[in-house]
Amino acid sequence: MRFVLIDRILTLEPGKRAVATKTFSPDETFFADHFPGFPVVPGVLLTEAMGQAGGWLLASETGLARWPLLSLIDRATFRRLVRPLEVLTLEATVRSRRGDDVEIRAEARVGEERVADARLLFHLFEPPAVRGEGPSAFDAWARETFDRLISPAADAPPGEIRA
Repeated sequence: MRFVLIDRILTLEPGKRAVATKTFSPDETFFADHFPGFPVVPGVLLTEAMGQAGGWLLASETGLARWPLLSLIDRATFRRLVRPLEVLTLEATVRSRRGDDVEIRAEARVGEERVADARLLFHLFEPPAVRGEGPSAFDAWARETFDRLISPAADAPPGEIRA
């Protein structure tokens, strides 16, 4: 799950809003070069994490039958550096939709401080069918990953996760 940049989905209101978390481990290989002696989460990974929060929000609307393709990142703003072990809260909110095109407003926070935000446009599509019987490898991965992300943490208060 190296490129799944969400640890847990805390709140999911299909078609409306999702809140997720991500904490980057200091052992991530990219920190060796970004930057030696002063590790900082790359902005592209902050943007991808926000995009994944929006993507899971949109995929959940259709029971993962349709998949969101990130087609535009607009007005991405980075307000401060994010360091390893800081807990990011990622929030994605649907702003508008036109057919299969959906606009999402996403932001990343550490505590109450907004560290990044962006306007993201997605296009929903049906993943191509794979010949043969049973679910495709993509379907199996999507369902397994989604189930893992929405599973409540053992120490989470009751009602924290809504699916």
